[in-house]
Amino acid sequence: MPHSNSSWIFLGVLMALGLLCALAPPAHATQVILRGAWMMAPARSSASQPPDAVATQALRVFNTHGLVHLPRGSHGTWVRLLPAVGTWPAGQWMLVIDQPGLGVVDLHAPGQAPQRQALEDLDQGALHTPGQLAFRLENLRGDAPLWLFFQPNPWLGSSMHFALRTPQAWAQQANGWLAFVSSALTVLVVMSLMGLWFGMLLRDRAYLLYAVYVLAYALLSAVSMGYAFHPLQLGWVARDPAMVARVAGGIAGAASILFAARFADLYRHLPWSRRLVQVLAGLFIAIVLLSLAPWAAPRALGGWLQNPVVVLAGPSVLILLILAWSRGSRYAGFFLLGWSPLVVLTVCDSLQSFDLLQSWMWLQRASLAAAAFEALVLIAGLADRTLAARRDHRQALHRAEIDALTGTLNRGALLTRLQEMLELESGPLSVLFVDLDHFKRLNDHAGHQAGDQALVALVRTMRLELREDDLLGRYGGEEFMVLLPGQSLSQALGVAERLLQAVRLRRLAISADLPGLTVSIGAAEAQPGESLPRLLGRADQAMYAAKHNGRDQVQADPLPQRQPLQG
Repeated sequence: MPHSNSSWIFLGVLMALGLLCALAPPAHATQVILRGAWMMAPARSSASQPPDAVATQALRVFNTHGLVHLPRGSHGTWVRLLPAVGTWPAGQWMLVIDQPGLGVVDLHAPGQAPQRQALEDLDQGALHTPGQLAFRLENLRGDAPLWLFFQPNPWLGSSMHFALRTPQAWAQQANGWLAFVSSALTVLVVMSLMGLWFGMLLRDRAYLLYAVYVLAYALLSAVSMGYAFHPLQLGWVARDPAMVARVAGGIAGAASILFAARFADLYRHLPWSRRLVQVLAGLFIAIVLLSLAPWAAPRALGGWLQNPVVVLAGPSVLILLILAWSRGSRYAGFFLLGWSPLVVLTVCDSLQSFDLLQSWMWLQRASLAAAAFEALVLIAGLADRTLAARRDHRQALHRAEIDALTGTLNRGALLTRLQEMLELESGPLSVLFVDLDHFKRLNDHAGHQAGDQALVALVRTMRLELREDDLLGRYGGEEFMVLLPGQSLSQALGVAERLLQAVRLRRLAISADLPGLTVSIGAAEAQPGESLPRLLGRADQAMYAAKHNGRDQVQADPLPQRQPLQG
């Protein structure tokens, strides 16, 4: 059943609000325009001594209005910052590095003692905000440069941004960013726990893949932004954050692809996609295994593979989902709605490592908002999928119990209900066997279509005389059975007489040369402890007695009412 337009509008509004929150520029007052340049550190360079005049000839200028991707050289990288015009302003300022990546950063400012920080530093006194490092500066001298020495993690780099902000503006921006990251990560964790719970409860692998994917992505985001260290203080992550990030990223990638295939039913709509899905998921699993290797070479290969695999897998799965959606996969549409913003932003973020899209400084914030939005959309899609599956299951069970021609219970369903009533023994229970008289003659003279019409008309007539709790079903051919819970034999005989009269009065006739239809009815009341076959046999014998005595009448089984059985 398709969503209403209002549902799609609501989801669109949610996505728009999330992206607006993510794309909102940070509150800051960058009153100083910076000039930036970087250079690879010489082989024997030390973080304690900035480059000399000769070495600075190798500096490469970069635009401080956007991001800069520093290479992950084995000896580190020096960055020089200067005021673009004039001299440094007086007073207190904060040098903020957005998205510094994992690794150690040393600051040399004129007239100040060197400062050292790292996202993975668990020092409670450090000036940390998720995804940022902040250095306090005071009374800078003239136009002397600020020197930053980056000792990056050799396996996990980042594109970063430099800004000089007032302490008040930095604090305001830091508090807002912390609240936003905390909210987004909380959504991811809660949604993953919900997926895990429902996956175990319903034994549905799609929920479990969803839970693994969302939780791994939450861990990846927490590590890359430094949230795992401040405020979470996860020491086990701090021991090797790059390895944890790559493993989390690989697990998230593999789980998301396998989840997409199962959730969107790709293999049914695109049978040829199975091998492609396995290859893409296998590449992410390979990254995980390489990252866990104890040797440097495979770990380096895992780090090198990560961004190319993301750039390859994201658009590939996106194309598969679009094709599946075009071929009728409703849940591919769900996945596209939730996943498309995140996969596009993730691919763009990976492209920044190749010095592309460096002016898009909002990608990290947008990606986190898109991840939270995706988690909400996909859990809603899983819930919808589960409800639809249950509805289809109920409909299948219903079809399995219903006679296709008359719409009444079929023989199997009738016997099941009767057995349940006998086992319950909650009071009197009577059974009517109703047989349409001269049905063979009707079929021979008027045809089987006329016989079918007679059966349908008979059911319509009997239903008007029965209570809501009474059960009517087709026992076979032209024979029907009525279960009358709570009715004694005398009461059942009254119901049978009403059915007999209703059929007579409605003068159910198929053609002018045939008399109106009549029925023969046998009635029996269940005895304490009586078996199902015995009760059916007594009711059936009563019905045949009615036919033998001239049809168009009711006969009751002669067994005394509600007496214990002997022998």
